[in-house]
Amino acid sequence: MKKNIPLLLIAQCIALPAHAAEPRSFMGIGINDGIGTENNWTPNPSLRIGAQFSDKHRVYGYLEYDNKTYSTNLVASYDYFIPAFKNTDWKLFLGSSAGLKAAHKEKDDAILGIQTGINYRINRYFNTEFGYRIHDTRKEWKTRNMSQLDSFYLAVDFSV
Repeated sequence: MKKNIPLLLIAQCIALPAHAAEPRSFMGIGINDGIGTENNWTPNPSLRIGAQFSDKHRVYGYLEYDNKTYSTNLVASYDYFIPAFKNTDWKLFLGSSAGLKAAHKEKDDAILGIQTGINYRINRYFNTEFGYRIHDTRKEWKTRNMSQLDSFYLAVDFSV
């Protein structure tokens, strides 16, 4: 237990800025080009729900159906926002993801990854973003090269 105390203190210090403001919750939909850069474009739909804690921190989860493997991915993500211009409606973001791939014909596996992109606030209630992800399951990560792990996505979110 004593070994865990320093880790918990570090985690709390890192998380303190995220608690600084009233969270704004959101929900949305997204679509990506499927995991991998193959010639056959197979769109994967997703549902998103989360909260933005300040102008710089966001936590959300998404449920995605993978049309290539007929599996469902449940992923949690954290993003850090960086203002792109003086206009605060445009923001760049960088983040990490972790989750679970629930496969129909295979063993379930953990998902790990990173993402980056640009977010645009259309108005008070709607955001849209275009992003790039590199993530996959632990099992498949070992057998692929990096060019097979990426996907582009587009999402629209509604603040609730």
